[in-house]
Amino acid sequence: MTTPILSRHCLLHLGSLLFLAGSLAAQSQTIRPDPLRDETVSLPEFRVETNKDNSYLATETTSGTRMAAKILDLPFSVQSLPSEFFNDFMLFDFDELNGYVSNVKPADPAGAGNGGSRLRGFGMPQFRNGFGIIQQPDSNNVDRVEVLKGPAAGTYGATAPGGIINFITKKPQTRPAYTLDYIVGSDDYQRVNGSATGPLAKNLFYRVDGTYYDFERPTDWWYNRTLDISTGLTWKLTPATSLSGEFAFTERKANPYPVFTRWVDRSGRTQGLVYTIPEDQYPGFAERLSQFNQAGPYNRYERYNKSYYLTFQHRFSPVWSLQANLAYTDRRFRRVGTTGLGNWSFVTNNWTASRLPYHQRYKYDQWGAQADLSGKFGTREIQQQSHVGLDWYFIGQNFKTWQLSNTAQVLAGLAPGTTLALWQRPNPFDPDYLLRAGTVDFNEAWPMVDGSTSNLYTENLGAFYNHMVTLLDERLAAMVTVRADQYEIKRQQPLSANAKLREADSGNNYATYSTGLSYKILGQKLVAYGSYGTSFDPNPQVDANTGEVYGNTEAKGGEFGFKGILFGGGFSYSAAVFRATQDNEATANPANPTGSDPLLPRLAPGGSTRSQGIGIDVSGRLTPNLSMIGNMGWLDCRTVQNLAAPTSVGQRVSNSGPARKGSVAATYAFPQARLKGLRAGLTYYYSTENIRIYGTATSTSVYLPANSYWGGMMAYAFKVRGRTQVTLHLAVTDLFSQQVLTDNAFAPAGAQWKLSTGVKF
Repeated sequence: MTTPILSRHCLLHLGSLLFLAGSLAAQSQTIRPDPLRDETVSLPEFRVETNKDNSYLATETTSGTRMAAKILDLPFSVQSLPSEFFNDFMLFDFDELNGYVSNVKPADPAGAGNGGSRLRGFGMPQFRNGFGIIQQPDSNNVDRVEVLKGPAAGTYGATAPGGIINFITKKPQTRPAYTLDYIVGSDDYQRVNGSATGPLAKNLFYRVDGTYYDFERPTDWWYNRTLDISTGLTWKLTPATSLSGEFAFTERKANPYPVFTRWVDRSGRTQGLVYTIPEDQYPGFAERLSQFNQAGPYNRYERYNKSYYLTFQHRFSPVWSLQANLAYTDRRFRRVGTTGLGNWSFVTNNWTASRLPYHQRYKYDQWGAQADLSGKFGTREIQQQSHVGLDWYFIGQNFKTWQLSNTAQVLAGLAPGTTLALWQRPNPFDPDYLLRAGTVDFNEAWPMVDGSTSNLYTENLGAFYNHMVTLLDERLAAMVTVRADQYEIKRQQPLSANAKLREADSGNNYATYSTGLSYKILGQKLVAYGSYGTSFDPNPQVDANTGEVYGNTEAKGGEFGFKGILFGGGFSYSAAVFRATQDNEATANPANPTGSDPLLPRLAPGGSTRSQGIGIDVSGRLTPNLSMIGNMGWLDCRTVQNLAAPTSVGQRVSNSGPARKGSVAATYAFPQARLKGLRAGLTYYYSTENIRIYGTATSTSVYLPANSYWGGMMAYAFKVRGRTQVTLHLAVTDLFSQQVLTDNAFAPAGAQWKLSTGVKF
């Protein structure tokens, strides 16, 4: 089934918005910005200067301490991926982009933004300009992606021990600029991107970024249609004071149901991924299962996300500066579909489970506030920077699930003549049957599901102090951060018959810290650094017997390495050896493993995980015309304690990532006069086989296959009149169709091409 062509309605709205912004800017052309004024309207303490020369080099970051800092001075790893890089190779999905950072297991792009990336074996919390977020932004408004590695709780509060990812958005510019791109590609790929920025009035600047895309992939009924619009205004009240507001809106409609399928052999033993089915015995069966969407053609989920941000910046004096932020996000999620079919059984030649229609509604409300006071002072010999930060977050999550299990009602909602047994356990070689059978229309009279209907409220109040000292002619930098947090959790399960589950509470106080040194051995060419820190990551799980909240994990870890800038300041590198341990993970209670004794807890804080490895990252310009980004990582993430399953101790942690992974991307700008404006590039990605699910007594371990594939790009830019520039751009991923299976066991898309025509003025 093919999806409709690019929505005219969405394109009209997007085009009108960009046209309006451009018209307003055109009316204000009499406003002449100071040619010496910075392009971005922001105080230097909170702004990072970026390179716009396609060198892929970043020398500063705001992710390390929430203030602008030189990466070489920070005693931990920070990798920055600029928008020039992911636009060059049209890696618009951040799940693809994460593969270009060491020790990151990227999530599956086939999940349509459902997340799941892992950093150094642990979850990867997401931030937007330093604010924790629930849903990652779209790439159209992102200026760069910064990955801060290692325990970062001293700065950000609740985080995972592997580190965080921070999306830095584009800001209003002082000079007018406009872009428009139209992109077509494989699997009915269509996309339009547009942006406009510049002055609106004296000391008032704006920015609008918008995109709409619609595409498919070789999975039954898979599609993704997304509209994303971001706007921003900055008012420069005085040379030392500014007020900025941002608004982001995302609407996504998709059918990316995970098709992860295992199979049961004739001995009754559950086996691995579908691609392992012997082709000589069952020709074409594995490929068909990897393409079959168990949820059917009428499955869909809809996401609506509205985020509001307000930022105030003020410099009190040459020493002290303040930034204060407010944020609110309203996110709605609706899913209509059916339950999964389980595994395929060669014992019965059918599915091990049956489809049932269900309906889910999620509502998220997130409030946040931050304040950062920074001071820089000292003498010529000793420079110091102090930073005090305050945070407050509140997140309310409301989950509702309805499910229809009455077989008569299910049959009554399907097309006349439908065989219920075939609808509940469809033949994967006859997917059109599900089209003919139709679907059951939802109504709120359906019964609600107890365990999947709940409310979760979390509130975090935290404060930290960071101090950095630079001495010995700026060769030695020392940093320490201390933080205190109060974290409250309330979980409600209103349909439960157990009063302990209808409302469960938990409150914890945390004290975390991080400290480290960096030393310039050979100036900027060779810098040694080391750091150690602690973190906490509340991941609440409520005990079904006692109502007690478990899963408030705590971690500690450190790293040591070298970094530097070479080739005349145009190329950076970093190499780190790291180790982190996470404790207090919730497991089954060994004294009540099945939960059959209602007087004893089902869960216990009896698990620990240790992650260690090596990560190498490089980026920048090797020659005046050759730029690259590359990484290589080795990861060993294993269970070191599990009271409920002691046999798992020493095993690799499921879904933590491959033991080895590496990638490289390079672009070359042709210097010859006849080829001026022409650039070409290649990418290569490699990862070893990694474990997805550990087997038990009746099932084997499930491994994701090793991956090794190439990509490429070619772009030609030329000016047609004045500042107007036209670009023709081609990018291809998996150039030779080498991918075996995606991370969620979708059939690989093979070689995917995108062709873009863009104008910039």
